[in-house]
Amino acid sequence: SDKARFVADLLDADLRIDPYTVENFEITILGDTALLTGETLMTGTYQQKPFKSHSRYVDVYQRRNGRWVVVYIQITKLPS
Repeated sequence: SDKARFVADLLDADLRIDPYTVENFEITILGDTALLTGETLMTGTYQQKPFKSHSRYVDVYQRRNGRWVVVYIQITKLPS
């Protein structure tokens, strides 16, 4: 999905995400670029129906004017 859809889904009032765990978390810094990778095990409810998800992700940050800014997110669903 695009950025607008991703943010809208996260802010949906019908979504409740329980505290979740992150596994295999790693940070790799390559000059002014940083890669954050890991896996999330997440549970919660959407429209009062329970869900469970297991995902692998990479977030790419870039240092701009002394601040780290997210420039790319990739999330891949894994078998639960």
